[in-house]
Amino acid sequence: MFVFLVLCSITFMIFTLVRNALVGVQLNSSDTYQGDIELIIPITTRSEFYLEPWMKSLHSFRTLQGNNLRIHILIDGHHPAMTAWQELHQKLPFVELHSFPLRPEGEAAIPWMIRQISPQIRGRIVIIGDAELVPTESAFLSLAHHVAKANKPFFVLPQTARLTHMGESVAVLNPTLALASVFGFKKYRRNLSHPLMSIAQGWMGMSLKLFHELDWGKMALPSWKQSIAEQWDRSQQSYTVAFGEKHLLRYYPDEVRVQIQQMRTYWEELWSNGDRAGLWLFAVAIFLWFFPIASFWFFPLWSIATLILLGLYRFFSKIVFQERWPSVFLHPFGCMVWIVTFFWWASGALRERYGARGPLRS
Repeated sequence: MFVFLVLCSITFMIFTLVRNALVGVQLNSSDTYQGDIELIIPITTRSEFYLEPWMKSLHSFRTLQGNNLRIHILIDGHHPAMTAWQELHQKLPFVELHSFPLRPEGEAAIPWMIRQISPQIRGRIVIIGDAELVPTESAFLSLAHHVAKANKPFFVLPQTARLTHMGESVAVLNPTLALASVFGFKKYRRNLSHPLMSIAQGWMGMSLKLFHELDWGKMALPSWKQSIAEQWDRSQQSYTVAFGEKHLLRYYPDEVRVQIQQMRTYWEELWSNGDRAGLWLFAVAIFLWFFPIASFWFFPLWSIATLILLGLYRFFSKIVFQERWPSVFLHPFGCMVWIVTFFWWASGALRERYGARGPLRS
């Protein structure tokens, strides 16, 4: 019975991934848009910034100029990337820095910062995105085109930047890929899509009207994406999943060692932020890949069937997210890294919680 549930879960992931790929929107370089666009990038202690890809991308802009594009960088406290953003601001005047060294106690960083600059946002299309994502000019134009045409918001999943094969094999096993198939299903949105959105990276594009209708003062959750999704659901505002293709890239550290350290830290942040649903979604995705190997000697036929289904899922995810074949073949290495970092974090958390108490005394 348990093995049957595993097979059904993987089959559900394949079905929903293919469905979303068919009905979802792909950002396209042929899309055009005339109007103002504003991108808001919140920077917290967890954010990473990659200056060289940003400089290369933004300097290649042709259609978008300072008159119809503004990029707002919101920096919580004294972030190490401040110097890099200042360099970007000097060379690209449409990049505006907003530094907030002090914040009221008890206020969530990102909603509070966005609330401070909300009166300055006047563009027809507003995009809020993670710092690790690097866009091309077509990402802005295509997303704005779809938001204006459909008159509804979009959540855009990025493509993983192609740096090193081993690094990519680790990076692609993230919530965006591991459970991306759940996106776009309205009836699963509250229970699955919201927690998944809280641990995934992406862009949220919307009209100026929808942006100003958001109540940033009521967003108490650590994830701004989950908070926005919940407000949209309460107001019965539907949103559509989109795929960034090569126009919206998610970068990650060059060194696998740094990635591993960041993943261990990320497990701790999920736990300390109270994001239990996000933590369980991660654990379920890892378990589905670990199960056929761990149970091979007990259920060889079922394990082979599970591996075939997982291989089919990775084939479709490679097509949707345009990964390189070597990274797909190195996927077991990525799974091993995620499993090791999870148990590394779990063992350390248990020692910190119970180890210092010592043995019970009568």
